[in-house]
Amino acid sequence: MNIFQLLTTKREAMYLLEDMTLTDAMDKLRASGYTAVPVICEDGTYAGTVSEGDFLWAFLDGKDTDEKGDPVPLKNIVRTDRNPSVKIDVDISQVFAEALNQNFVPVVDDRNMFIGIVTRKQVMSCILEKLKEFASIRNM
Repeated sequence: MNIFQLLTTKREAMYLLEDMTLTDAMDKLRASGYTAVPVICEDGTYAGTVSEGDFLWAFLDGKDTDEKGDPVPLKNIVRTDRNPSVKIDVDISQVFAEALNQNFVPVVDDRNMFIGIVTRKQVMSCILEKLKEFASIRNM
């Protein structure tokens, strides 16, 4: 098994761009129904993750505008310490281990270009399928 079997590609995944305003990014996140999503840079590299809570604290702390009152970009609140990415050639067991602690695992190539995500749901479905296979073999 490899990561490609579980990957939701960049084309299919929900993500935000780091140069969006906080308001625009929050509106897009809200419309998606997700609680956290990956953020990518203009050049396509993975920047980090942003969650509903990050927006809440930014707005409550007045960090949604700069000193002049202009909207600030999403990159000002992106969390780089959460949802670490994995390389596309990583051992699948590491993806499973990361999915224990986060809803999705961002996947990047050797240049740190964001290529998609593996969701916890995909990991759990894979494990369930393997368990069913094992049970059917065992019952033979």
